[in-house]
Amino acid sequence: MHAVVLSRRTLLQSALATPVSAMAAPVGKADARHRVMVQGRPQDTASPYKLRPILAALDALGGIRLMRCRIPYQRTPGWHTYVGLARAGVRFCFTLSTRPLATTIEDLVAFARLCPGAIWAIEYPNEPDLNPVTYNGITDRRLGARIGEAPALLAFCQDAYRAIRAAPALRGVPLIAFNDHMARQQVELADYANSHIYPKEGADVGMIIDRWRANVRAAGFRQGVITEWGRTTGGGARNATVPPVSLARQGELLAGDLQRWLAEPMLKAISLYELFSWGGSGEMENFGLFDRDMKPRPAVALLRGLLT
Repeated sequence: MHAVVLSRRTLLQSALATPVSAMAAPVGKADARHRVMVQGRPQDTASPYKLRPILAALDALGGIRLMRCRIPYQRTPGWHTYVGLARAGVRFCFTLSTRPLATTIEDLVAFARLCPGAIWAIEYPNEPDLNPVTYNGITDRRLGARIGEAPALLAFCQDAYRAIRAAPALRGVPLIAFNDHMARQQVELADYANSHIYPKEGADVGMIIDRWRANVRAAGFRQGVITEWGRTTGGGARNATVPPVSLARQGELLAGDLQRWLAEPMLKAISLYELFSWGGSGEMENFGLFDRDMKPRPAVALLRGLLT
């Protein structure tokens, strides 16, 4: 049986035919800050965005203390950045890689012991439909996860689930599904559903939320996490996700997006993709809330006003 699939494209297409639900009561700003994450890359050795710049950016956004990142690796420069952020109160949603599970668990346990309470959640591999998993000598075919045919991925997730639940330091950490695909197959392996959504400028966010809610329920989850929601200012009409918007419009849209999403009780958290832009004029380099030189974009003041 195929899973309910909530891809970026199908979600945006179907949203036009979905009724808008009534808005839920607005949430408090303190609650909002505990449900908004930002995508970060403290593990990238070549990145200029280390401890102090990241903390300054999070403070400029109103004191956000949730980040979505790859898992930290011991004995690397990025490890120290993760530890410093955790000691400053940052909590992480860590995305698993398919490196050997024993090493992964060792690193996660070491971090959990060094920084108690700093692991907010653990997420299965990122977009395995586009990044096929190789595990136990099997490699999934590209896009196989979109039709529920990803045996290597499912075997990895099952083994990762058992290993995480067997580690006392990690046993209580919530698990997040890998993304919209094969959602029903993940209900026994994850606490929260997961979606990546990049809406077009004119999309009705209320309709998107209605569709998202229906799919989370249909898959059997009680709540979900949006681990990627973004508005790029780079690239052009042929972008892989959606066409770009202006800097000012990016801020207006993201602030409006969060107002709608944070009123949805089935949403556990939402992660903005991403904290910093990476230079250049392309789509992927320009989702950031800050420019490469760490200058805040218009979105920063608008989001700070929403969260403080």
